[in-house]
Amino acid sequence: MRYNKSDFICFRRGKPIDHQPVTISVGIKTQGYLTDEEFNRYIAEPVNKQYPWITAEKVIYNTKGAKLSELVAAENVPDIVITNNVNGMPEFLELDLAAPLTELIQMSKFDLSKIESQAIEAVKAATQMKNLVALPYSRNFQTLYYNKDIFDKFAVPYPKDGMTWEEVTELAKLLTRNDNGTQYRGLEPNVPERLSSQLSLSFVDPTTNKAALNSTEWKQVMDRMIAIHSISGNQQIVYNNEAADLFYNKRTLAMLPDINLFGDLSKFKDLNWDMVSFPVWDHLPGVSPGIDAHLMVLSKTSKKKEDAFRVMSAVLSDDVQLDMSKQGRYSILKDTRIKDAFGKDITWMAGKNIRAVNMTPANPYPQTEFDKEGINAIRNALSNAIKNGRDSNTVLREASEIFDKKIEEARKK
Repeated sequence: MRYNKSDFICFRRGKPIDHQPVTISVGIKTQGYLTDEEFNRYIAEPVNKQYPWITAEKVIYNTKGAKLSELVAAENVPDIVITNNVNGMPEFLELDLAAPLTELIQMSKFDLSKIESQAIEAVKAATQMKNLVALPYSRNFQTLYYNKDIFDKFAVPYPKDGMTWEEVTELAKLLTRNDNGTQYRGLEPNVPERLSSQLSLSFVDPTTNKAALNSTEWKQVMDRMIAIHSISGNQQIVYNNEAADLFYNKRTLAMLPDINLFGDLSKFKDLNWDMVSFPVWDHLPGVSPGIDAHLMVLSKTSKKKEDAFRVMSAVLSDDVQLDMSKQGRYSILKDTRIKDAFGKDITWMAGKNIRAVNMTPANPYPQTEFDKEGINAIRNALSNAIKNGRDSNTVLREASEIFDKKIEEARKK
């Protein structure tokens, strides 16, 4: 496409600015964040349409020789980096890469209030900074997927929206059976940190930098996980991809609480599935795990910050967010029109309980650079409990002691 010189001219404080063509690099860790097609659809094309002098270029930064720390050393950090608020920010903070956005937000008159307040708070919780250093552009939703054929096979009523963890556990007991040598499992609760996130539980006490796992609330999480895996025939513990494989490949798992699996499920047209709302704690009806958002971080090293922020703002435009929503990416904008459009253009989703994704996210918990070790400690504690018959008090106490040592070792480095 050819542009006239006037296409590159805009105004600041009434004075014309002649923009020169510029390329803004956008670093993406894996294709799971944005495929090439999605990058062009949601970033490159809308940016070029709104700001014709800007070309957005996708850069994969997690390959050998192109890890973020290596790019810093080579002074070749992308202008914008895509990550998440759950475990992606510590690396940016450690490398001192995150640039405060306050001045750019004010200068561009970007309306921050149109973004869900919980999403903004989730970013701040992830960085433990008052200044906002990243903007969310979409977030994962959580839902309970179920295999209708397994329910029909054993003549068990389908789950419903609003069910509690206790109710889903009882339902799982009816579905966990060995049928002609095939072991069917009623429920894989998946990663324990989602259940704890619903309770806004932190892994580390930020005031003491000590493990926060040995508490009444964490015991509640561990007791529920143990109750589910103590169902005869349901002892297996698998997470994420392995759990999903049981659901849509092996088809021996009746219920799976998980995040957005639409991309994978689209490949299994013969799978007879639907979804209901993510199971809740009795005292927190309607509350899902805390926000798991995909973020755009403006690199402190960028020499093109104003144009980089224009890229970020274009992704958060109503038009792009509406398109994302229609394609099954959950928008972080408050606009109900955009929320209600969720999944509308996914033809194979017709008839599915798509409103099950609309829940209230739990408040964010204070995150630390030690949280990954905390997750490992909790998962190991669960394995210890199920494999060795240990009680929740014992495994949590031991996990806390091990985690405290890990924290101390990390702080000495």
